[in-house]
Amino acid sequence: MNNYNIAVIGSGIIGMTCALQLSKLNNVNVTLFGKEPQYSKHKTTAILQTSFNIFQDLISLKENDTIISALIKFKIIDQLSSTEKILEFYSSEINLNAFAYNVSDTDLSTLLIKEILNTDNIKREKILVKKILQDIDNIIIETSGKKETFDLIIGADGRNSITRDFANIEYTRKKYKENILITTIDHKEDHNGTSYEIHKNGSLLTSVPLSSKKSAIVYINDKKNIESFIENKKLQNIFNTTLSPYLGRVEMNSNFSELPSEVVIADKLAKNRVILVGESAHVFPPLGAQGLNLGIRDIKELYSLLAQNRDINPGSKVITNKYNEQRWLDVYKRHKSVNLLYNSMMENKTRYKILRNIGLQSLNKSKILRKILLSQGMVIEKK
Repeated sequence: MNNYNIAVIGSGIIGMTCALQLSKLNNVNVTLFGKEPQYSKHKTTAILQTSFNIFQDLISLKENDTIISALIKFKIIDQLSSTEKILEFYSSEINLNAFAYNVSDTDLSTLLIKEILNTDNIKREKILVKKILQDIDNIIIETSGKKETFDLIIGADGRNSITRDFANIEYTRKKYKENILITTIDHKEDHNGTSYEIHKNGSLLTSVPLSSKKSAIVYINDKKNIESFIENKKLQNIFNTTLSPYLGRVEMNSNFSELPSEVVIADKLAKNRVILVGESAHVFPPLGAQGLNLGIRDIKELYSLLAQNRDINPGSKVITNKYNEQRWLDVYKRHKSVNLLYNSMMENKTRYKILRNIGLQSLNKSKILRKILLSQGMVIEKK
């Protein structure tokens, strides 16, 4: 059996997870490029139940770990019309203990780094890649100090991926008029494992469980509105007024992050000994916990492909073309569904209102439709 050298560019959660997963292949040596990741204390990730097993396997993460908060109920409060509509989903409806497990990015990153340091066939290079060069048989990474040759490069370096650019992979970027604000809140009442999603004209406010009386917040609104709310110190009042009927008195953390709401889709997921995973391949607004979890499915598919074809060079067209074929449909479907859902909430247009009303009424009445929707959102495979 031949041994192969694989480079992972990008040392965030997806990059580290990819490096660890591929290190399970006994004929692969992995080099992880990227500086030590830095995450804000209030940034969290909701790991879907169907993605959780990869972290159980790689870093022994458990459902009852103190750093984990289970999301067992999902409550949508639709205030887009004069009549408020409420829709509740329970993880038990699809025979799951939880829809997702919420964890701080800092805690998850710390566990991944610890495991990487204890993995013999992963080499860490805490430096930035300057250039990627290609020849017939391999691909070369150039840093400030040296050049290294690899059979395959995996781009896990985010929405502004240099790997994607060096590989000449075209992409589409659509910026919405909204921004996304991320923070945490403390609240008087226990959330009881419930995530609240409150829809208003032009805005979306989502709370995701942390400790019993603490939740992560994702707030989407017009960029100008958010800037005005920050300048005039109105965010505390907005969050308290909107969430206090469900969580009691709310106090907002004084620290927050803000980023643009956008979609980025690579035209190809692989090209010329380069494979893209995570946000280097696809970026969506934070709806339905699709972001990181879509990246986890990229990693699982890539690992499965390499494990089944150990005697084939991982950078060959046989592998890269097959990865592109096997992952594209999932990425495309998520792109279309998230875009439709996003527009239905943010755009005050008649056709979207009609679609929303039909959808909400149908989901309230049909158990079969609810189960199909939940299973599709969780990506539960049929047995």
